[in-house]
Amino acid sequence: MDQFVQRAPAQVVDAMRQTITNMLGTLPPQFFDVSVSTIGENLAQMMYSVMMTGYMFRNAQYRIELKTSMAALPSADQATPSIELSTAKYADGNQKVAISGEVLRWNEETGVEATPASEYIESLEAEVALLKDKLAALSRVNEGRNDVLDYLKGLEPTNLQELTSTAGPDVLEAMNAFIYRLIGTSDAEELKAPSETTAQELARLLYWLMVVGYSLRTMEVRFEMNRSLGLPPSAPELPPA
Repeated sequence: MDQFVQRAPAQVVDAMRQTITNMLGTLPPQFFDVSVSTIGENLAQMMYSVMMTGYMFRNAQYRIELKTSMAALPSADQATPSIELSTAKYADGNQKVAISGEVLRWNEETGVEATPASEYIESLEAEVALLKDKLAALSRVNEGRNDVLDYLKGLEPTNLQELTSTAGPDVLEAMNAFIYRLIGTSDAEELKAPSETTAQELARLLYWLMVVGYSLRTMEVRFEMNRSLGLPPSAPELPPA
């Protein structure tokens, strides 16, 4: 879980925490011993819903990243995205005058590659723009704003449903396998038996399952890309139990 928090975008981690808090409340566990009682069937439905929420967050993050990347691309009348140096303000775009030469880079597969200096500068400026967007997103999270939740709130119900409708049969099978393995049974009668746990333990479980749903979408996209490119599937990465 700590690894996921370090790697994932800050707005995704914050969106997951807000979602779990809204579901279970905010009473501090050091002062209140809150228990949650339900039957296995209801718990299974909640687990599925939480994993699908994590899946939805990943799709929303993909769209936000794509939108950010498209905004960083130069337009026809703008050579590169605007950048800010120190505290000075500069107009959009810039002109590269009398830039010549090449930058040598080492490609681990093909060896030395020569890139025109002007193109290399443009790629660096694009990377700077993307890093600035990530820092701005982190700043908005610290201010109590969240790009992922704001994006989801602005979608129509049909568009919101599109973020989960991409789940393929392999993903759905994996989600159900997680649920039945955690509950310990898939028998309909046994799922009607009562179950009880603390709110704190349930929060940990639901947060982990949300990360699982997020990771399943990442794996699904990676497998689809490898399949389309004729590459062997890469090793899956799921959060440890």
